[in-house]
Amino acid sequence: MAAPGAYGAPPQRWQPGMGGPPQDIRQGAGPPVASASMGPPTRGPPPMQGMPQFAGYEAAAQGAFGHMAPLPPPPPPPPPQGNPPPQEFTDIANLDEAACKQAMMDFVSENCCYGSKPAKEMQITKHFGMTALHYTLETYCESRDTGFKSEPYRGGPVDGPENGPPPPPWAIPCQPDQMFQNQTKKMEVPHTATVRPCHACDARGYHPCWRCHAWGQVRCGRCDGSGRVMEHTPEGPHEVGCHNCYGTGHERCHTCGGDGRITCDECDGYRNIKTFIQLEVKYINHKEDHIIERTDMPDELIRTVQGETVFEQMLPQVWPITAYPVGEINANSVRLVEKHKVSFRNSRQLMQRQQLRAVPVTEVHYTWEDVNTRYWIYGLGRRVHAPDYPQQCCWGCSIL
Repeated sequence: MAAPGAYGAPPQRWQPGMGGPPQDIRQGAGPPVASASMGPPTRGPPPMQGMPQFAGYEAAAQGAFGHMAPLPPPPPPPPPQGNPPPQEFTDIANLDEAACKQAMMDFVSENCCYGSKPAKEMQITKHFGMTALHYTLETYCESRDTGFKSEPYRGGPVDGPENGPPPPPWAIPCQPDQMFQNQTKKMEVPHTATVRPCHACDARGYHPCWRCHAWGQVRCGRCDGSGRVMEHTPEGPHEVGCHNCYGTGHERCHTCGGDGRITCDECDGYRNIKTFIQLEVKYINHKEDHIIERTDMPDELIRTVQGETVFEQMLPQVWPITAYPVGEINANSVRLVEKHKVSFRNSRQLMQRQQLRAVPVTEVHYTWEDVNTRYWIYGLGRRVHAPDYPQQCCWGCSIL
C-alpha cells in the first residue's frame, strides 16, 4: 500500500471474494434466520481524539465531526465619505382608451374559457393612469464555516501540516460565479489533511455482514432450515427435498452475496480515510422591497411584471435615495439601508444594489349590459387584472 502522501499505486482495495471471512467474526452457532426487520448498524463519524489542531480553526476542532462552525468575518470597510453621487430619475406615460380595450381583448384571448362578448361590447366610462413605484435593496453577503470532514483515502498526495501552516479562513481565495445569486462552495483547507486508519471497520476494509452474521448463508426461508418440504401428490402428501436450498437448509445471503462481508462505506474498502478541514463558503443575496401602489389592485402583482428603471445604483455600500419627489420612497430607502447595515453581523458584505422601478398602472371603469365594474392594466407588458370579468366561463364549458 502506498504511504500516505506519496505518489504511486493506490492502496489495495478490499473486494468481495478475497477469501472467506475469518472464523472469529462469525456470530452464533450457525447461519441465522433472515428477517425483514434487520437493518445495517449505524456508525458514527471518526472520533475527534487525535485530530490535529490548527491556528485560526479552533472552532472546527471544538465542534462535532462534520459540523460546520461559523467564522466571524473580518472588520467591515469604513462607510463611504463625502457627498452621494447624483441621483437622476425618469418617468413614464399612461395609456389611451384604445390601448385599454386592446389590452382587455388580448387578456380574454389568453383565457380560453372567457367569453369575448363583454370585451368587444363594453363601454369605457373612465380610465386614469398612475405610476406604481417598486423599490428594492439587495445586499450580497459572504459567510464562511469550517468543520472536519473525511473521505476514503485511495492513494495519491496528501496536503498535510508538513507543508506549512494553513492560511487563515478568510484569506483563502474564493469568488462567486455570479453576483447577487445564492451559491455554496466547498473546498479543502490547504495543509490540513491527514491519513488515518478507518475507525468504522478497524482498517479491515469490510464489515461482517449484519444479515448473515458473516456466515455467507442464512436459514432457508422456504423449508425453515429443515431441507425438506411437504409436497402434495395424487397419492397424498409426502416430504421431498427442498428445491430452494437443494436440501441443505441454507441459502446464500443476498446482502453480502455469500461472502460474509460487506465493503465499508466509510473507507470504500481502502482501509484508510483522509480527514481534513473543509471550508464552506455561502453567498446569500438578502433582498427587501417596498411598493407604492395607490389603486385597489393587489400590490404584490407589481413585483413580477416589467417596469421601467427609474434609478439604479450598485456599490460596495449604497447611498440611500433622498432626492426622489415621493417622500415615501426616500423614507423607506433610508429605512432599508440602515436596517441592512446591522442585520448581517456574521457575514461579510460584498456588494449592494438598489433599484427604483416605475410600473404603469391604468384603472379602467366600464359598463356592459347591466354590469358596471372595472379592471386594471399594469406593467410594460400590459398585463390585465380583471377579477370581476362578466363571462369567465364560456358556453362550451361545464363544471364537474
